[in-house]
Parts: sequence; C-alpha cells; structure tokens
Amino acid sequence: MSEFVETDCKDPAGHRQHICQLRKEGRQAEVTELMKDPGHTCLNCNAVAGNAKDLCNPSSFSKA
Repeated sequence: MSEFVETDCKDPAGHRQHICQLRKEGRQAEVTELMKDPGHTCLNCNAVAGNAKDLCNPSSFSKA
C-alpha cells in the first residue's frame, strides 16, 4: 500500500477540515462527531463520515 500524499486529496483547499488532518492534530472529539451516521468512506485512509466533504477521496456506500 502506498503512503498518503496530500495531493491525493480531491479538495486540497478544504483539507485542513478533513478527518485525516483532524486526527493528525489530535482533535478526536471533532473526528468522533464527524463519523456519526456514516454514509461515505475515504478511498485514501478508509475513514468513514456522515458527509463526503469531511474526507479527502470520498465514496458513498449503502447503509444496511
């Protein structure tokens, strides 16, 4: 598996608010809130989120 490169982000301007960046900054409470009721996964880091804008490379998935 290749290492994440910030250029893999589909929204570099909004990257500072993506889950992966929040995790790096130790902002776990915010990460937990963004991960509630997930419907999207990041194809870069496999994080899940309720909103695609919170991920670098989002992909929707069906909730069972």
